[in-house]
Amino acid sequence: MMEFFKNFVELTRGYTLLVTFASCFVIYSYAHYSPRFSMISFILMAIGLCCVHLGANLYDDYKDVKKQLEAGKKLDEVSFNAYIPKAMPIRNRIFSLNATRHIINMLFVIAIAIGICFIQVSGWPVAIFMTLGAICTLFYPYSSKYNCQELIVGLVFGPFMIVGGYYALTSEFNFGLILLSFAMFFATLTLLHAKNIMDWEFDIQDNKKTLAILSGSKENAIKLLTLIMSVPYIIVIYGVLTHEFNPKMLYVFLTLPIATKLISSMKEYIMVKNVEFKPRWYWGMFENWKNIKERNIEFFMFRFYLARNFSFFFGLFAAIGVML
Repeated sequence: MMEFFKNFVELTRGYTLLVTFASCFVIYSYAHYSPRFSMISFILMAIGLCCVHLGANLYDDYKDVKKQLEAGKKLDEVSFNAYIPKAMPIRNRIFSLNATRHIINMLFVIAIAIGICFIQVSGWPVAIFMTLGAICTLFYPYSSKYNCQELIVGLVFGPFMIVGGYYALTSEFNFGLILLSFAMFFATLTLLHAKNIMDWEFDIQDNKKTLAILSGSKENAIKLLTLIMSVPYIIVIYGVLTHEFNPKMLYVFLTLPIATKLISSMKEYIMVKNVEFKPRWYWGMFENWKNIKERNIEFFMFRFYLARNFSFFFGLFAAIGVML
């Protein structure tokens, strides 16, 4: 059972779920004040959002594997320009392509069923958020060809997920939460943009048009990363100064050690400096690190985890600030 769980996490890239958890914490921090709030409803909503996230990850990999198979390659010949071993449980035949399709369907059916329940309870606006999320999910595998990969990811994990989830639980909109959802837009963007900087050569080969590529150079891309990571802090400061946010939301500045380490580490990456990667507790979680080192991808995963942890802890500390 544990082996299946590990394979399932790798298949669906479950290690990225912390981004969804961060959005769920933000939703909870506002929604639990509502008289309509129910913990059971919140748990159902969180399950639905996690299913959408995992299903979208797997759908992206499934489409990429299937495309190569349809082009005439055998499964043993399928390969990807990426440091993270993409779709390995499929390529290693742990999960067949048919089984993968069934898992995708199962995840999306669960999410849709939960969504329909919330439409019945909270009304038609829930259906609008579901539709927008579905469009983004289905379009994501093609988004990098049209300069909108980052926009889609930011919208899904920011306004769509947070504002939509809050409405599903409360049947209300909240301006402060909408403002915070845009901070989460940029916090989430950190993960994708940092990954795309490291995938620079691969994305050029695949003719992908990411923000990193469009910036013109890796140096410019890192400057853009610094700006992207600064915007969430600026939004929180603005919210506090305008009395829209609780001053205790300034706890988000506890993520600065992660942010500064990510920027300095990305600079070391493009200068190809020979550095030793030693995770520290104050930078967040670095799970499965022994296996990552054995695969010789710690140079990539160290920065990937830093970016993911920044997104997660920013949402977590923002939520704590709301509730205190």
